[in-house]
Amino acid sequence: TPQVDPEKQFEKIEQAISEIYNHNSSQLSFEELYRTAYGLVLSKNGPMLYGGVKQVLEAHLQECMHRDILKHVQPTGSRRSVAHCEALLSSVRMLWSEHVTAMLMIKDVLMYVDKVYVKTAQVPTIYEMGMCVFRDQIMLSADRRLNSEVINAAMFVISQERKYATEINRGTLHSVVGMMIELQDPSQLRSLYDVYFEPRLFAETGEHYREVAQARISKLGAPEYGRAAQADLEAEALRTKECLAASSAAGLNRIALDRLISAYARDILAIPAAGLVQMLDQQDIASLSVIYKLYEPLPEALNVLKRGICDHVLSLGKGIQQASAGTTAAGSAAAGSATKAASDASSVAGKTVIALRWVQEILSLYDVFDEILKRAFADNQKIRYDIKDAFIEIINANPRAPELLSLFIDDNLKNGLRRKTEHEIDHTLEQTVLMFRFLKDKDAFEHYYKLHLAKRLLFGRSISDDAEQSLVSKLKVECGSQFTLKLEGMFKDMQLSSDINRELRESGASSDVGFDMNVSVLTPTFWPTMGPSGASSGGSGESQSKDDAASCGVIIPSTAGISKGVETFSAHYLKYHSGRRLTWQYAMGNADLKVRFGSRTHELNVSTYQMLILLLFADDDGNDDDGDEKEKDGGRGGLTAAQIQEKTHIPKESLARHLQSLACGKYKVLTKHPMSREISPDDVFRFNKAFKSPQYRIRLPVASARSSVETEKEKEVSQATIGRERQYLIEAAVVRIMKTRRQMSHEQLVGEAAEQLSSRFMASPKMIKNGIEKLIDREYLQRSPDDPRLYIYLA
Repeated sequence: TPQVDPEKQFEKIEQAISEIYNHNSSQLSFEELYRTAYGLVLSKNGPMLYGGVKQVLEAHLQECMHRDILKHVQPTGSRRSVAHCEALLSSVRMLWSEHVTAMLMIKDVLMYVDKVYVKTAQVPTIYEMGMCVFRDQIMLSADRRLNSEVINAAMFVISQERKYATEINRGTLHSVVGMMIELQDPSQLRSLYDVYFEPRLFAETGEHYREVAQARISKLGAPEYGRAAQADLEAEALRTKECLAASSAAGLNRIALDRLISAYARDILAIPAAGLVQMLDQQDIASLSVIYKLYEPLPEALNVLKRGICDHVLSLGKGIQQASAGTTAAGSAAAGSATKAASDASSVAGKTVIALRWVQEILSLYDVFDEILKRAFADNQKIRYDIKDAFIEIINANPRAPELLSLFIDDNLKNGLRRKTEHEIDHTLEQTVLMFRFLKDKDAFEHYYKLHLAKRLLFGRSISDDAEQSLVSKLKVECGSQFTLKLEGMFKDMQLSSDINRELRESGASSDVGFDMNVSVLTPTFWPTMGPSGASSGGSGESQSKDDAASCGVIIPSTAGISKGVETFSAHYLKYHSGRRLTWQYAMGNADLKVRFGSRTHELNVSTYQMLILLLFADDDGNDDDGDEKEKDGGRGGLTAAQIQEKTHIPKESLARHLQSLACGKYKVLTKHPMSREISPDDVFRFNKAFKSPQYRIRLPVASARSSVETEKEKEVSQATIGRERQYLIEAAVVRIMKTRRQMSHEQLVGEAAEQLSSRFMASPKMIKNGIEKLIDREYLQRSPDDPRLYIYLA
């Protein structure tokens, strides 16, 4: 085989590389060139071939740099322009593009070199070597000036686009950045982009947005600031996507947020007349949504936003409370010149209206912030919890909150739901259950709710049985079956009473009574104690007995078949329920009477006590046949209050209120002499034959029987009742715990008892301690002889 000169063979490779760079690769025979490289490697000339190719590449790139690139490098100190910077970047891009294309072809020609020599010598592949040559000869040449100039040019065009929205060639920038990403720094084994470009990019980005934030914070309101910041972030994201490395996106976004938002988180929300408060008050969902998206990625900034929202909620809640208190005080002062009775009635009615408005405004406020939370804050659970805590604080700051919520429900179930759709009714019930959930003293709510529910059921005032049942079901889901046990018992009593009344009618036993009669048979343990006025007596067992005795001692007239009706029902009931005792509560009943006033007849809806009073005047025809008796009764057919009390045995306090409703209210079916709201024993009452009204059916309400805000005296009685019930609950909880644990320290027992009771009310350590002391006195517990802080359960 003839000997082949290696140098001549390499000259073919060198000439081919030159033709490739001159874009004449179509004239080359790649198969012949491959065989040439194959022969050189096979003849042990691989090092010469590898090193020679490297020298050829170095020489070519040096020539190109001096010819095509350095002329675009601006002298030190000269003013930069986008055109000059893009010219430099474009020249580097062009050289890089040509070099990459050439190296792909050269790699194919020298494929056998990569396959055999590179693996044996453990040197970079031909393509990798070509990239290193470009890096060392172009970007990292001796003074690294070109590398700095390229980075300076890239940063300048980016800054011009940021500041002035100058149009730049993003394709060129993208290619240059791609070049720096591919070229590795030999000392740090990271890309030139990571080592040189990205740190500079982050530093200049931070400085830019620091200056931008300083300029904007004093000129723009929070909505405008937020939208400008959002536009900046979107521009950065688009620029990164089109020009920079994807790995820089998170860092750039974080830096922009830190400079624009984190550094001014409080200042943005507190901008006078254009801050968070104004956006919330105006329900500016779009602006709030922008602010939230900017603050949400930053934990500290999000905490600032949450605190600002909650502070405003608390401020609005306090304003609602102060407005209610101020209106109440003003109303009381305005009523001071009237008589005491009229003033009290007016004051109670006014306070009730204000109380209902307080609940409605609190619920409306929650609806507003719930809507903002869903639409502007993406239903963020952390913000929701903080808003909830704010409303819990607002609601429980009002000591009457349980009573007022029960009043609100009572008003809605009697009147407020009348013209609402099923969806609106369900929303109202959901609102009330939500407010109930926020109450700490749920047992106090239960006390008032049972009282109001009892009145609605007994007096037939509820407009929707389905709504009543639905609300109880919601409360059951919220607090468990134990909480609603008595409420469900009340409904069961009403259903059983309906069945008993139907059976009585079907038996024919009531046919001789002369009127339709419906009797409610109530289980005492389910129903609240109702005083003679229809209000909760809330008293002790002794006062309850007095109330029952007073109600039972009322004289039921034999006229109109009332007495017979009582006897008939009692006989029917006891026939099927022997061994039980019926206690008649006349104070809790009502009746419909047809009464003739002159030539007109009206149907009056009255309480049982009102009915008994009116029946005393049933035979009053205005004649003076029995003159002596008339004189005793106050003259001309009248009866004094004392005589009415003697004939009916209605308790004096209740009698006064019922006489007021008949003679001093809107519908004066009785006349009174002297005419005033004060009721004294000598006041004379007569049947008002001249009474006129355009309505056929008239309801004569008794002021005290209406659902209204409790007076201070009634509140004291209710608080005493609630206090006693709480003491029972505390003692029961302590016994349950000790029965399981057998012995516990004082601190553990108090803590666990408080935890168990928290679903009903907030039990203070002092209350629990008092309960423990009473259990020790009754020998349920004892203190350990060795440690007085340790309790032992006595079986």
